[in-house]
Amino acid sequence: MDKISIRSTLILLILAVLSVACFVIVEMTKVDKEQDWYNEKLHAAQLAEKANAHIKLIHYGDAEILDNINDPNETGLIGEEFTSITTGEGSLPIKLSTTNPNFAAMVVQLIKDAELEKGDNVAVCMTGSFPALNIATLAAIQTLALNPVIICSVTSSGWGATNPEFTWLDMLSELNKANLITAKAVAASIGGNQDIGMALSNEGRQKVVDAIARNNVKFINNDSLKLNIKERLNYINNFTKGKQIKLFINIGGGTASIGSDANGNAVPSGLNEDIKLKDIPDKQGVLFEMAKSRIPIIHLLNLESLMKMYDLPRNPVPLPEVGSGKLFMHKKYNLPVVIISTLSLISLIIAVAYQDKKRHELGTEIVKDDLQV
Repeated sequence: MDKISIRSTLILLILAVLSVACFVIVEMTKVDKEQDWYNEKLHAAQLAEKANAHIKLIHYGDAEILDNINDPNETGLIGEEFTSITTGEGSLPIKLSTTNPNFAAMVVQLIKDAELEKGDNVAVCMTGSFPALNIATLAAIQTLALNPVIICSVTSSGWGATNPEFTWLDMLSELNKANLITAKAVAASIGGNQDIGMALSNEGRQKVVDAIARNNVKFINNDSLKLNIKERLNYINNFTKGKQIKLFINIGGGTASIGSDANGNAVPSGLNEDIKLKDIPDKQGVLFEMAKSRIPIIHLLNLESLMKMYDLPRNPVPLPEVGSGKLFMHKKYNLPVVIISTLSLISLIIAVAYQDKKRHELGTEIVKDDLQV
């Protein structure tokens, strides 16, 4: 005991080793804790998974999916790159990423961050570009018992719902028939350039018109983008019957919804509760009108930042298990272990310091003078 001193190199080394050991123990004994809204997130993701599987079954039946290179998880939600209703290039890795049903949990989180409650009115504009993300969003809305008004543009960028005979509207109708997704589209437009299919072939435009007709959806088909935007707003206002829209959700780059590509890129992905109108370059689009009315906006475009924020993997093979990831669980320190480790280390340091102080008081430490003979 006489050699115990807080100034001893050996003692300091022992204390350092014990400190590191305590740190390692505390880190290794973290426990999983459910995130807020865990049950709602899990239910929404499970519903999205069921809906995705139903679309695959309806479209392919028992046949094997032939394109397992571009759709390695064989979801059936990845279309061809170019068809008669394709409006432009799309990012295959991002489209593949959105087939993860856990995206529904992300949408639940964003909606809850906007503080919506059961029965609140939500306006939703979506395109055919992200059918899996559309499903995830509707699964989240349904799980949270919100009241949506849904307006679609049918065309799609590459790798989306690009099959003219099985468009996004067809998918939604099949989910309605199966009672998996209860919300229906109230209206649809062709989409694409100027929201009227500019640059599509005559055949492509007719294919979209046929899809709208066979799904018994009202056709938004005015001569200009401005009029198509106005008609969308009329549908939204008529749907609410005087009650306030509490949230606007945009999915994809629909021209009438976002107003222009510049607008779509200027508005950050995710939840926006205070968009400055001066930051929206082109003062048009449903999104712009919602911002003018101070309505919160969930913008689901340019998804890379959201995927990083919510730990949603890029182009995963195989798809993650439903309910996995930090949207559902997070690591929390085991409080008893933290307390015991901290108190043990502090007690040891105090004991060493006390012993050192005691030796000084008893005069037991001899300090040699180098000048003495």
